[in-house]
Amino acid sequence: MAYSNPPRARWACGLLCGSLTALAAAAAPAAHVHAAGVPTNVTGTEIRTYVGGEGSDPVWPTVFNGDVRQLPTPRAWEPGDSIREIPKGQPGQQTPSKKPLSDAPHVDPLLDLQRNAEPSRNQRVFGTPDLNFAGGGFSGVNPPDTVGVVGPNHYLQAINGSSGTQVRIYDKNTGEQVANFMMQSLGSAQCASGLGDPITLYDQFADRWLISEFSNSGNRMCVYVSQSNDPVSGGWYAYNFQAPSFPDYPKYGVWPTAYFVGTNESTLGLYAFDRVKMLAGQPATFIRLSTTKLSGFGFQMIQPADADGAQQPPTGAPGIFARHRDTEAHGPTGFLSEDFLELFFFQPDFTTPANSTLTGPVQISIAEIDSDLCGLSSFNCFPQPGTSTALDPLREVVMHRLQYRNFGTHEALIGTLVTDVGTNHGGKRWFELRRTGGLAGSWALHQEAPTRRTR
Repeated sequence: MAYSNPPRARWACGLLCGSLTALAAAAAPAAHVHAAGVPTNVTGTEIRTYVGGEGSDPVWPTVFNGDVRQLPTPRAWEPGDSIREIPKGQPGQQTPSKKPLSDAPHVDPLLDLQRNAEPSRNQRVFGTPDLNFAGGGFSGVNPPDTVGVVGPNHYLQAINGSSGTQVRIYDKNTGEQVANFMMQSLGSAQCASGLGDPITLYDQFADRWLISEFSNSGNRMCVYVSQSNDPVSGGWYAYNFQAPSFPDYPKYGVWPTAYFVGTNESTLGLYAFDRVKMLAGQPATFIRLSTTKLSGFGFQMIQPADADGAQQPPTGAPGIFARHRDTEAHGPTGFLSEDFLELFFFQPDFTTPANSTLTGPVQISIAEIDSDLCGLSSFNCFPQPGTSTALDPLREVVMHRLQYRNFGTHEALIGTLVTDVGTNHGGKRWFELRRTGGLAGSWALHQEAPTRRTR
């Protein structure tokens, strides 16, 4: 069954104006079917497959063959220097939920289970660390968006700076800082002026590094892939990809078929970058698809899975994206004791982008969550000691990283999200999904629990 789409701007229309069909995917658990033959979840939400996707023009990388230790070292922030505040974008603000959110104290239904499972305070959970060293300090930016990733021989850290992203590389064996530079030093054109929101990933399957930030102008995603496993002197390929609108809050995931990216845009951006071409330093394209936003949240991004481990996903497995649905905030009504994770499956075709598909949402029931943390849109909810600056609860997204691993006997997805565990007290709900039987199997909840209350 085909669905028509209203006229849109060139980018959006190119994404979805191909045929839009419904698919009873093998990965979908217990899908219901409407009389019209469209598979649905238990909430009545249809599981659709969007067929199409407009590919970008090929992007030729600039090549950095030098040693990053020779790049200019950024000046360290000092007390008295200015502090830059970075607002969180809300493109295409959605109409807030018309269903009243309860003012009654909320207690996470799994909190007692977690308390009972926790070890005593005298019981050590972690052993003595092999290495403990200081990373980069305060850079004069709120939020700092600090990220880091470990590889075989290095630890790579990135922090928002006053003009783009500061990158530090450490020797993993000694903790010694071996490099300190601005990410934009690797870029050109718009990417020569970065704005931050960094990502750092180690691609275990290729033994390479990926770092990224967005540009100060031009809606660019500045993506850098190392030429070898040496991020210091091995060189980098620098790609400058242009999004149709500002690609806020980009989150990346490694997958054999692509580097997948989710962004917060006026239309939800789900991207696939041509990983094979990027690893070879060749001209590379991306494919962008989109799906329907949830009501109630203005800020939205769907998190891509990031694959870990020696064993890759099954051959031909589509990339996986995930978000959560709090039915009290987003609907539908009638689900007072449960909420849902929603999975989307992205199969890119870089040869014929029109054959690319995005299937979802496939809903998986989880215990009740509460997204009402100082409402559904406040960026300043959690107080901190010694300052009037309050923290953004980030209630809207499954957190980076959504970790995937193939154990052979089963596949696993492990992630976290923020939920109210008691009257504007944020806690992390962690979850593990599992699938057995490969692509013919279905993803299902294996376990979940909240952390203790946090601020």
